[in-house]
Amino acid sequence: MNKEQYLLSIKAENRPGLLHLITGMIEKKLISIKSLSLAPTDIHDIVLITVEVIAKESDVSQMALKIENIIEVFSVSAVKYEQAVCLRVAYFKMDKAFLESPKAIALSKYEAIILKFYPDHFLLAKYGSDATILKLYNALDGPHLMGFIQSGLIADTALICEDQSSVIRQAA
Repeated sequence: MNKEQYLLSIKAENRPGLLHLITGMIEKKLISIKSLSLAPTDIHDIVLITVEVIAKESDVSQMALKIENIIEVFSVSAVKYEQAVCLRVAYFKMDKAFLESPKAIALSKYEAIILKFYPDHFLLAKYGSDATILKLYNALDGPHLMGFIQSGLIADTALICEDQSSVIRQAA
């Protein structure tokens, strides 16, 4: 059975040590974590943890079951990467001379946003799928690209339902 890219979306009560507990369980099974993000939700003290992993389907299913047993966890959803709407934010540090080059057209073509100007460079941002960020990166790559970083993955996920103890499993 081949390893594939999956997303675990975990809604849980925020408490110190929770993230460590979850990542420890994943790493104990020798599952590779590609990205990890934790963000507050609109419900007080409830966070959404999105873990992007490379693993076998059976390992992801077992992991979802183990994570659901953590007392602070309200729901766990596991889906294949290609079945989810996934976005990242990418930041590019660019030399100001880039703005005078023919490649500068990429800023409008890919709808990138200039966040801030500095004396010798500027900070550019783009949110989108892995594919759109990669296209922009390829368009900007060259002597004017001074740095690049992107955030962990945020996946489209339903808000916590009325029955907060239900675990959602969609890995298939």
